[in-house]
Formats: sequence, C-alpha cells, structure tokens
Amino acid sequence: MNASRLGILTAAGVALLAVGAGSVAEARGVAPKYYFRLGEVKAGPEVDLALRAYAGEAVKADLAARSEWASDVGTASGGADTAALVAELKKRNLRGFSVVVRFEHLQKEAKEPSPGARHKRVALNVKLSVFGTTIPEEKLAFSGDGESSVEAEVSDKAMDTETQDLAKDAIKDAIKQAVDQAVLKLSIGQAGPMNESKRGKKKK
Repeated sequence: MNASRLGILTAAGVALLAVGAGSVAEARGVAPKYYFRLGEVKAGPEVDLALRAYAGEAVKADLAARSEWASDVGTASGGADTAALVAELKKRNLRGFSVVVRFEHLQKEAKEPSPGARHKRVALNVKLSVFGTTIPEEKLAFSGDGESSVEAEVSDKAMDTETQDLAKDAIKDAIKQAVDQAVLKLSIGQAGPMNESKRGKKKK
C-alpha cells in the first residue's frame, strides 16, 4: 500500500488478538462479568464474504481483549446447547450475550490521481452497528455505532488487493468505535441510542 495512506489503523494481528478472553482475564487477575458468542454478520451484497468474516473476527478480537468479557466457558457443546450454556453461565455468575454485527453501508469510490501523483485513489466509507441480545431471552441489551472513512493511493496492478486491505482497515476502526459505545451502554444499563457528540465520527 502506498505510504500516503493517512489516518487508518493497520489490520495486521487481528487474528492474533482473537484469543479466549477468559485466559486474558485470568492473566490480569480480573474475573470476567460477561460472556459473548458471535452471532450473524448482516450485510448487503456490497460486502463480500471475506469482509463479513473479517468483521466478525474483529469484534471477537476486540471483546476478547477486554478483561470483563469471556468467550470460552468450557461447555462440552461449545455453546451450541443453550440449556447447558445457560447453566454454566449461572454457575460462573456471567451475563451472556449473542453479539451481532450489521453493516449499514460500505461505499467505495475510485478517484483520479492527485495532481503530480501517478496512482489513482480509492476512498471508502464504512458504517456499521454492533448489538447484543441476552442469552437465552434474546432481548436487546446494548448497541453501538461506528463509522470510518479512509482514502489512499493504490497501484493499478494491485487494485483489488489494496482496496480490500483498505476496507479491512476501515472496518476495524468502525468496529472499535461501535464496541466501545456498546460496552459503555452496557455498563450504564442503556440499550438504545445515546445523545453523543461524536456520533458519526469519520476517520480520515
């Protein structure tokens, strides 16, 4: 990717962060309060399967890095058996949530090179939400919104690859915003929209 990319976070290492939050909490000496399992990643046809999968992994990585959250409670069914999962959560005094990612839009725009530059530019805007429903009642417990805009020069030979990488950077940033907001709402017991001055924040 051209060095002119500005205001984006690298996507490298997301998979390495996607570890069990229970072990993270144990290492920090902090007992988790919540359990999460990843639900459906909802998106329109403009979001391909690879980016949907990436968004799910980004949410898992973000929550797994937070000491209050666990993603592995050691049930024999791996969480597939809801009754067994609920019993284990009760035993561990954890509140359980199914976490869903929903893309509002992913917009891409190809632009002509800047004056004096050789390569074309690609601009992307990602807007999404992350929300959690209780296990097993499936009642909305929290939600958060995230939006990120990124732009970079891309080479003609690697247009598709570099555009995909740029989209991942934008998704990761939007996920971080959404999860931060969702976790804050959960901590104050608010599930619906918040009157936030930073809502719709764009990253460039």
